[in-house]
Amino acid sequence: MIIYHTTFHLSGEIYLKGLDYLKSVYVPAAMRSGKLHSPRMQRVLNEDGETNGVSLSVQFSVSGRDVLDEWINKEGIALHKSLMEKFSDEIAGFSTLLEEIDL
Repeated sequence: MIIYHTTFHLSGEIYLKGLDYLKSVYVPAAMRSGKLHSPRMQRVLNEDGETNGVSLSVQFSVSGRDVLDEWINKEGIALHKSLMEKFSDEIAGFSTLLEEIDL
């Protein structure tokens, strides 16, 4: 099992609109195929106060790298494109893959 993690940084001007879009459009669309599951979202706490905007962590569980690669190529690229078309330079993100380790 791996976790597909994306941190999105939203400008303060579009934070509420962006949060609503991620919750009501982006996450449901990402899960539609059944390849991504168990969505989670967290707000990143910035202690320095110098950052303009809000960062959000969005995570999905996925059974393996091959399944994720298939999702990215068939659905993820188009979903990312629609997010960028809607919010342009008011949102930025980067993704990482995490492997769960049993404790």
